[in-house]
Amino acid sequence: MCRAGPRPLDVQLDRWVGLSHPPVEQGLVRLLQERPRVEYCPRCGQGVGRGELTSMGCGACRGSRAILDGVIRVGAFRGELASLIRGLKYGGRWELAGPLGRLLAGRLRERFHVLGIPLECPGDWRVIPMPMPRWRRRYRGLDHAQLLAEAVAHHLGMPIIRPLRKRGGVPQATLSRSLRGRSPRADYRVVRQGVRGFGGRMPNLGGLNVILVDDVLTTGRSMCAAGSLLRRLCPARIMAVALAVTEQREQPEGALLGRGSYS
Repeated sequence: MCRAGPRPLDVQLDRWVGLSHPPVEQGLVRLLQERPRVEYCPRCGQGVGRGELTSMGCGACRGSRAILDGVIRVGAFRGELASLIRGLKYGGRWELAGPLGRLLAGRLRERFHVLGIPLECPGDWRVIPMPMPRWRRRYRGLDHAQLLAEAVAHHLGMPIIRPLRKRGGVPQATLSRSLRGRSPRADYRVVRQGVRGFGGRMPNLGGLNVILVDDVLTTGRSMCAAGSLLRRLCPARIMAVALAVTEQREQPEGALLGRGSYS
C-alpha cells in the first residue's frame, strides 16, 4: 500500500547517511533568486505583460466560462522550480514536499492579502489535494499532491480532506497540450461518507472555502473537472493553488478559469 508520506526506511537512511541530493533549502534560495517575479492573471494563472491584465482577466481567459474562483501559483514551470517539482513527483524525493508546501502557503497568504480574502478563521477553510489513481500512487511510492496539501494545511492551520477520487487513465504528463484539453472529465468522482464510500452521505462543504492543491497546471482541465464536482457540494469559494503553471507563451522579463473579477 502506498504511503502519502515518507517510508520509515527512507527516514532512517536520511538520518544515518544523509541525502545524496543538494540541500532542499539551497534549491529554494536559488528558486527565489532565479528571476524577478512575473505578474500573472489571478483568473487563469498565466503570466501577463504590462497592461495586458484587465478586470475580466487576460488574453488567455478573458471572455471564457468561469468555473473556479482564481489561481495562486509560485511561478512558471521552468528552471529551478521545475527541477524541484520533478524531483518530488518522479524522483521520490518526499523531503521536498515540506519546503515547497511552506513556500506555496506563503505565496497564498501574500495573494490573499492583495485580493482582500480573509484568513482569520482557518476553520472556515478546507484543503483538498487533487486525487491520484491508486495504481499510480503504488507505482511512484508517494502521492505528491497529498504531501503538498498536507504541508500547506499545516502551515495555514487548516483541515485537510480528500472527498475526490480519480480512476486510472493515461498520465497527463505524457499528453500534448491539445490532447490534455480533450481529455475526459468523467475520471473524477465524489466519495460518499460511508463504508468504503458506499451507502453514505455526500460530503458537506456548504458555506466553506476550499483550497484545491496540485503541483502543475497545464491546461487547467483537470482542476476544472474537480472543481465542477466540488461545486455540487455548495462551497462558498474554490481557489486553485499550484506550485507552477505551464505558460502558453514565454513572458518578457519584469486554462483554469476563475469566477472573480480582479484587477
